Amino acid sequence: MEDKNLEVTSDCRAELKCIGLRIAYFRKLKNITQATLAERLSINKNYLSHIESGSADKAVSLPLLIRISKALDVELSLLTDISDLNQNKMNDFVKEMRQTFEEMKELNVELDKLLAEMDSYDDL
Repeated sequence: MEDKNLEVTSDCRAELKCIGLRIAYFRKLKNITQATLAERLSINKNYLSHIESGSADKAVSLPLLIRISKALDVELSLLTDISDLNQNKMNDFVKEMRQTFEEMKELNVELDKLLAEMDSYDDL
C-alpha cells in the first residue's frame, strides 16, 4: 500500500524547491558532485537531482534530510528553515547562490593557474 502522504502537492512545492536549492548550494559550496553525494547517501544520482531541483514526485523523508545534512556537515535547520519563505526572498537567495558559484569558479581558475605554476617549478 502506497503512502499518499509522501506525494508532493502544489501547496508544498515552493518549500521543497527551497530545501532543494539549499542542498545544492551547500553541496557546491563544499565542492561535492551530485554523484559523490548520491553515493554517500546510497541513493540514485537522478533522485538527488530531482530533490535539488524541487521536482521530486515524492516528498523527501526526514531520515534522508538528516543523512543529507550529516553528509554535507550542515545543520539540518539550515536546509529546512522555510519560516520566511516568499518569492522575493527566494529570488534573493538564488541570486546569492549564483554569485557565490561565480566566485567559486573564479577561485578555481586562480587555483588552477597556481597549480600550473607549481608544476612548472617541479620540472626544473
